[in-house]
Amino acid sequence: MFGFPGRRLQQGFAELGDLTGRTADEIIASVGAPISQSMMGPGQVLLQWQGDAYHIGILFEQGQFAGITSEDSGRLPGGRALARGFAGLGNLTGRTKDEIIAVVGPYSSFSVAGPHQVLLQWQSDVYHIALLFEGDECVGIAHEFAI
Repeated sequence: MFGFPGRRLQQGFAELGDLTGRTADEIIASVGAPISQSMMGPGQVLLQWQGDAYHIGILFEQGQFAGITSEDSGRLPGGRALARGFAGLGNLTGRTKDEIIAVVGPYSSFSVAGPHQVLLQWQSDVYHIALLFEGDECVGIAHEFAI
């Protein structure tokens, strides 16, 4: 699923745990230098790390952790089973993140989509679905594809 550097990077972030209160310098000292740095607004910078199939983007305000903007842990195994799990859930609108994750397993990617909105994605070799959530509630399918 991951090459060695991606696993090491993902493990490094997992070992850091909750990033609240951490500075960019602390995180860099722990996991290494980011691959990119983008100015986002006054006092805001987006740092991104990439290793094989793992990616994480973190927003900092005045050098302090402000939030994870996206994280992608790569493709999930068992694409057909993943598709069957989603089909078995029926209508996804109104279901909570926890309900969906309990049936199909953890998502492989999330992105901030707007105030109180996130896009969660499950992706395998033969199936991909992206769900938009407001708070913890699914408001609909943004994208679905199966081979």
